[in-house]
Amino acid sequence: MQDSANKVNKDLLERYNKEKVTSEERAIVERWFADNNLKDQLSISSINLWENIPLDIDLPELEGHRILDRIHHQINREQSVFVTESRKRSVVLRYLGRVAAILLLPVLLTTVFLYYKINAIYNEGAYSEIYAPAGASTTFHLPDGSSGWLNGGSSIKFPAHFHKKNRCIELSGEAYLNVTEDPCRPFIVTTSNIKVRVIGTSFNIMAYDDDLKTEVTLESGSVEVLKKRNKNTVCIGKLKPDQALIYYHKSDSSYMISVKSSDKTSWKDGKLVFRYDPLCEVINKINRWYNVDIKIMDPELNDHKYYGTFQNETLSEVLKLLQYTAPIRYKDMGRQKKPDGTYDKRIIELYSKKQNSKTHH
Repeated sequence: MQDSANKVNKDLLERYNKEKVTSEERAIVERWFADNNLKDQLSISSINLWENIPLDIDLPELEGHRILDRIHHQINREQSVFVTESRKRSVVLRYLGRVAAILLLPVLLTTVFLYYKINAIYNEGAYSEIYAPAGASTTFHLPDGSSGWLNGGSSIKFPAHFHKKNRCIELSGEAYLNVTEDPCRPFIVTTSNIKVRVIGTSFNIMAYDDDLKTEVTLESGSVEVLKKRNKNTVCIGKLKPDQALIYYHKSDSSYMISVKSSDKTSWKDGKLVFRYDPLCEVINKINRWYNVDIKIMDPELNDHKYYGTFQNETLSEVLKLLQYTAPIRYKDMGRQKKPDGTYDKRIIELYSKKQNSKTHH
């Protein structure tokens, strides 16, 4: 039979399927399958052969199992090629991934380093500040779990994250603190004049900038009061519960006294307790408590010792109680309007009853 390079012989293809060909004819058909130019012809001839098979006739000569074996063999071969190519691609991708990782590793490490560095710098420089307006008090919580109260006209400043070696806050005004114990990180309160060093304790500190003194009262635990002198920090007192240290700014002097700590911390419970305190200090506390401006007009009243407790009284009631229990009379000046339309604090003048001035109340 003549071997045609560009034509598929239908009869030969049919005999090939029936295994009725010579070795020479088998070689010819196999060359057809290997020739891409004859792919279309082989496809058409195969479809015609398939369609011409009777559905109701048993054709054992077709040997279906042999055809299926060939089909399965071809499928497995294609899968083998696909898997091999996939493995090659996978190896290449893994190699490229390693190369990319090597190239990007310095960039990645630099990025991570800069992120944490910038974050650390940000956290180190980030501070929170809490302010209690005059006439009001507020509670606060610190990053280490410590908590407390701020009295009116007071503020505290503290970092977003405490340092590994200590816990420092800045206070202006009066605060009651309940400090979480941490022996490895002392808690330090800095005011404009002194520092208070604690580990775990409850105490009160009053350090208003316009006062002549700073007062530290210990409720529980222990504290050290520190003062900077000649570029050195020295301890000026170690307190035990129910003790107070009073530091006078101008004279740079201090002394400790025994007190009832609950009297000194009663403000956080809505009470003002005075136990033979100078009237000038009583008035200062009332001014902050009620956001008013009471002025002592007669200097002799400044040192008058006052004993009493105020709780839930209005300012008018407090003034009347003061007048009944102290040698004073008062004059209510009201509020003065400012040029911008706002009003000053309510001004009240205190006079001694011994003076021959006319009483206004």
